[in-house]
Amino acid sequence: MEKSMVDHMTRIILKPVEEPVFFGHFPKNHEVDARSVRDFGLQLQHKAERVALMMELLAVKGFAFSFHKNAIFADSSVMEAQEAKEYLLENGFHDQEFQIFLEYGRKWGIM
Repeated sequence: MEKSMVDHMTRIILKPVEEPVFFGHFPKNHEVDARSVRDFGLQLQHKAERVALMMELLAVKGFAFSFHKNAIFADSSVMEAQEAKEYLLENGFHDQEFQIFLEYGRKWGIM
């Protein structure tokens, strides 16, 4: 069996379906009531739960997680990008909830 001269890394950026709308939704100097703040909290809670569920599914497949620049990254050198996308879609997630990148690098020598 021939060994590959490249390594790959699948990186998935986990994100909510939509950005929270609380702060951008109201015009400046608009009055905000307690119900608006609670609704915003519920929206964040729902989105955080979706991200946590994706993390649990990806952890089973060997992904490692990190947090950089206000985003959660899920990285794997085992699962290919297309396979990861299909896995998340099959488990009820929408492609707007994540962004996938596939990076290749040389193991050694000249390609």
